[in-house]
Amino acid sequence: MKSFNEEWEQIHQSMEWGKYPSENVIRFVARNYYKRDRKHVRILDFGCGSGANTWFLAREGFDTYAFDGSKSAVEKAKAHLQAEGLSNVHFDVLDGTEILYENEFFDCVIDNVCIYANCLKYINEMYANVYRILKPGGKFFSTCFGTGTSGYGEGEQIEKNTFCNISKGALADRAVAHFFTKSELKTLAGEAGFSNIIIDEMTYTDNGISIEMFIMNATK
Repeated sequence: MKSFNEEWEQIHQSMEWGKYPSENVIRFVARNYYKRDRKHVRILDFGCGSGANTWFLAREGFDTYAFDGSKSAVEKAKAHLQAEGLSNVHFDVLDGTEILYENEFFDCVIDNVCIYANCLKYINEMYANVYRILKPGGKFFSTCFGTGTSGYGEGEQIEKNTFCNISKGALADRAVAHFFTKSELKTLAGEAGFSNIIIDEMTYTDNGISIEMFIMNATK
């Protein structure tokens, strides 16, 4: 577990959240895969947490794989799906830099605010891993937080735009967080080998806290 921060194990042990999928994930999957033979579309939920997006993918009939570094998160995800009668998901407890899937195995990889929670060294390794396990033409969907998000600049700076021990804002008490710029995100994805990189932006407030989010869609 090279990159996994044990703070996330404690968070998943103590908190309940994430039973319903992200609207951005639903929209992306619907646009790209609803018209295909879903049982032959293999999708990985990269850093599945408690399984909200995993549940959606399995319920919609996709060949679904999911992993997280937190054993507690994976156990909660399994219980959630089993309660819904969904037992066809391949779960693993893995570190995002050391995933064991075969080369060119997946049609799609979905990262819904997981990879951002690392320093740049590990982010680059995870992007490279995603590229490796995608089939040619496969799609990578990734969401992350921008520097306009409340909490940026708080806590202890590890490197440029990466902080830990953030005490306030959207990512308070969430271990390590890297806050992206749009140009940086596009550069990192391009360096990993991705093309057709489209990055949408969302800025909003949540209970008075400012959020800047980037939503990336890229192709191998």
